[in-house]
Amino acid sequence: MASNEVNISGFMFIRDAIRLSYPVVPCIQSILPVVDEFVVNVGPDEDGTLDLVQSIDDPKIRIVRSSWNPHMNTGALVYAQQTNIAMFNCIGRWAIYMQADEIIHEDDHDLIRQNLSRYADDPRVDGIALREINFYGDGQTIVSKATRRRRFWIIKPHHFVLSRGDAAGFTVHPKYKEASRPLNVVDSEIRLFNYSAVVTPEQMRTKIERQQKRDWSDKSFNEENNDLYKMMPRQFVARYDGTHPAVMADLLANHPVTMDLDSPGWRTQLTKKERKKAFKVWLARNVSERFIRPRHVRFVKP
Repeated sequence: MASNEVNISGFMFIRDAIRLSYPVVPCIQSILPVVDEFVVNVGPDEDGTLDLVQSIDDPKIRIVRSSWNPHMNTGALVYAQQTNIAMFNCIGRWAIYMQADEIIHEDDHDLIRQNLSRYADDPRVDGIALREINFYGDGQTIVSKATRRRRFWIIKPHHFVLSRGDAAGFTVHPKYKEASRPLNVVDSEIRLFNYSAVVTPEQMRTKIERQQKRDWSDKSFNEENNDLYKMMPRQFVARYDGTHPAVMADLLANHPVTMDLDSPGWRTQLTKKERKKAFKVWLARNVSERFIRPRHVRFVKP
């Protein structure tokens, strides 16, 4: 699809990819066949992240460097800032946002192209929703409570779109004024494979400690609650029998953790927050998805 004209950009920010065990190389490789350029905003490099990104050695990749403001340490707002820096460097009509632990399945490449072509000239549409599949511990266990979760990562940046909050979504700011409106999106069957929790307990501890430093995570990881079976209730996980993106084959084959859904080690008592979340998911599945629909988006009929 690549041509002299950039119609589709990909973009991401990354820092500490090696230290935090992000599968950034397969992440970028998974979307390269679809985009005309891929912008990588590499922050302060303390672990060899820049060399890792450069090792992909693809002419579509364009690296920009940025600094991180050490005073932006509340609510992970720096993530939205760094996302916007990457997005502002995109020159495509469409832009596909990727976080460093997310992968696109090669079987969905044509589906992405079809959706982008269909809605390119539709002024009602600011973006396209993807269906997220979250893995936990290994490649055979999914967080079932999140199987209906959407990510609104495909956007039209020229619609004055900005990353918001902790980079968990986008809103539209007409003419970049302060007031915003929701992102108008169409739903799709494009899958987004999230491997952020396919880690060892030690790697999970490192990630949570880093999140807590930026006042972003409310998870705890202590000596009494220090394994993957205790961090997630058994009611929230299920077996995954589908295929994985080909770019993840080596990492999954060499992953040292295997979760046992029949293990007695699973935590079964839900916290108050987890009970509330389970009830909202039940309402979404049995009544209406509006109960789990984020406020910063508005679905448009195809």
